[in-house]
Amino acid sequence: MIPAIATLVVGLLIGYMGQRSTFCTISGIRDLILRRNSYRFRGLVGIIIGGVIGFTVFKFIGGDVPSFPLGMDIVSPGILIATIIGGLGLGFWSVMAEGCPYRQHVMAGEGRVGAMFYLLGFYIGIAYFFIVTVKWLDLLLSIMR
Repeated sequence: MIPAIATLVVGLLIGYMGQRSTFCTISGIRDLILRRNSYRFRGLVGIIIGGVIGFTVFKFIGGDVPSFPLGMDIVSPGILIATIIGGLGLGFWSVMAEGCPYRQHVMAGEGRVGAMFYLLGFYIGIAYFFIVTVKWLDLLLSIMR
């Protein structure tokens, strides 16, 4: 019960801070390059520094993250190729939608219909990626061997 309450409290805190700060990783990089505005980019730097500090404190108090760094245990080249293609597609379409998936979740929570449609496509794309694309690439790579 305590982990569920802690998750709810942390989720509400992160959601509140995201709504108040307009934090977005992708638009932070976009704004820095195109507009020379570093406001959102500083949030990205802050979250990276916070992650490093949090991970260090977690390890210091005896915590363990199995198979760290995550993603280094990929067994199929098809999954790796599909992940790279999917990541590039996600980044491109997120820039076109003026925000990363985190920001789109915040905007959908504010009631913006465009963000809700973005998230609908986002989750359909995730399902499609894992159901169709990864199996297709694995089949193609097994034929090429």
